[in-house]
Amino acid sequence: MTVVKICGVRTVEAAVTAAENGADVIGMIFAPSPRLIDISTAQEIAKAVVPAHTKRDAAATTDELNKECNMSAPEYFKACSDKLLSHGRPLLCGVFQNQDLDHILSVVRQVPLDLVQLHGTEPVQMARQIPVSVIKVFHVGADFTVDTAGLFDTGYHSVILLDTKVPAAGAQQGGHGVQFDWTVARSLSDRNVPFLMAGGLSPDNVDEAVKVARPWGVDVSSGVETDRAKDPAKIQAFINNAKAA
Repeated sequence: MTVVKICGVRTVEAAVTAAENGADVIGMIFAPSPRLIDISTAQEIAKAVVPAHTKRDAAATTDELNKECNMSAPEYFKACSDKLLSHGRPLLCGVFQNQDLDHILSVVRQVPLDLVQLHGTEPVQMARQIPVSVIKVFHVGADFTVDTAGLFDTGYHSVILLDTKVPAAGAQQGGHGVQFDWTVARSLSDRNVPFLMAGGLSPDNVDEAVKVARPWGVDVSSGVETDRAKDPAKIQAFINNAKAA
């Protein structure tokens, strides 16, 4: 069944809606963005979604895997994804983009995150300095290939995320509702490498996206919004359609 990440969550209500409808990962943005969340609200979301949350339980799941550099990429990323899903509850993810390591670590200390998402041009090696599991984005543009440097590096990030590169957006990538060619993503699944896929997904097209690309999981933000606010009906429809595909 397809993993679902609802990203750009800014309210307790939206987070609870996502969790109650079966979201596997709830993303909160700590980078400059219209969906930027403050620390206190993020803490409230954590308490509401996983009240018995232990801060480092998901981080520990991939610590031992990060030492297994002799594993192939398919073996490594499958093992990481399997362990992340072994908790039986939604995981909390903090999204950052080209920010100082000190800032990331400060947020991780204050909010009980299970995952950190590096959504900029950060080097893959940065993941080793973060005490929770890392999702690393690779932006799909005209010059992208699956052999992009760092994509299959093991022992660093635990999850690969493919998202659309939007040149007009400048430094603020993500959340623009722009698709990329899903057959590019399919080349990853053909290699048996699990990955998350974002970019222009919505309740109306996620079924087709899953069938074409065969991702491990899908990631949505603007596609479940109405008037720039998370829409409970769209969240429910997206999750249902993604998991039924």
